[in-house]
Amino acid sequence: MKYLKVIFILIFTISILFLFHSCIGYRENAIRDIQKIKQDSLAFELCKIYGSDQGIRDMKLISRKETGALKFSPHLDSINFFKIVDFVKKNGIPNKKLLGEDNFSYECVEGAFFAVLLHTPHMLVNNKEYLDVFLEEVNKGNLKMETLITILDKYYVIRKDEFGNRKLLYGSQFGKPCLKYRKQSDSVRAVIGLPPLKLKKFKKCD
Repeated sequence: MKYLKVIFILIFTISILFLFHSCIGYRENAIRDIQKIKQDSLAFELCKIYGSDQGIRDMKLISRKETGALKFSPHLDSINFFKIVDFVKKNGIPNKKLLGEDNFSYECVEGAFFAVLLHTPHMLVNNKEYLDVFLEEVNKGNLKMETLITILDKYYVIRKDEFGNRKLLYGSQFGKPCLKYRKQSDSVRAVIGLPPLKLKKFKKCD
């Protein structure tokens, strides 16, 4: 009788442990499923933005005057910009951790953020409110400063002075600023918390 009682206790204990581990496993799977659904949803959102950004730039579409694509593109760029800002405010900078490695491997997921901001650098240059959103992400370590200054310098790379010099200011991958724009460079870099560029980082221009 004593042995039967011991066996019963063992069976009961094992059953409880099995049930406990099953519940934990189910909970972990459920959490993973919920996380995957969220990642897929965010990835799909970015793909839609990327499709909108790139689709309007289809050469066949832009070259046809009757579509009005060329005239409408700045308005669509602004819409996409605000979608990216809203995405970042709610979720942070798109990356592998947020979206999952598989999702982030898709061009439309990885490229949406950078593509949209490269097409709307004026929104950051002319609006400190929006610039601060991305500066905060830089300070958190979620966005590289090099990426941000490349986006900002995109605004100036298409602007030239009377001698044909590009009015670059930040010292980004777009190239060295002209030495004659050193004061402006120091000023805009100070706004984003960067020290002045060293003299060797400038080039002499007419």
